[in-house]
Amino acid sequence: MGKLADWTQKSSKYLKLQDGEKVKAFFRSFKIVNSSFDPENETVRYTLDTPFGEKLWDTSAKNVAMFFDDKEEGEQVLIERSGTGTDTKYKLSLVETDSE
Repeated sequence: MGKLADWTQKSSKYLKLQDGEKVKAFFRSFKIVNSSFDPENETVRYTLDTPFGEKLWDTSAKNVAMFFDDKEEGEQVLIERSGTGTDTKYKLSLVETDSE
């Protein structure tokens, strides 16, 4: 990530991932809100603790909602973005903690 992209990520209250980018984050909560792109529709706003601080992530992707449906606060997840615009897809997985 370049200096300006890094600055943008740190200064924004929203999580922003580019095509091919991934981030590990801790799930904190979610709530259903009106979409900022289409206020007549709803979207889910996730609160995540990331390496860049606490971030909000708004997405109406059904696979994302299904993934987070049974997650508990504090669980670490890996979010990977592929594609751009309306072709964006997210791959999510739970980060397993090492038990010693």
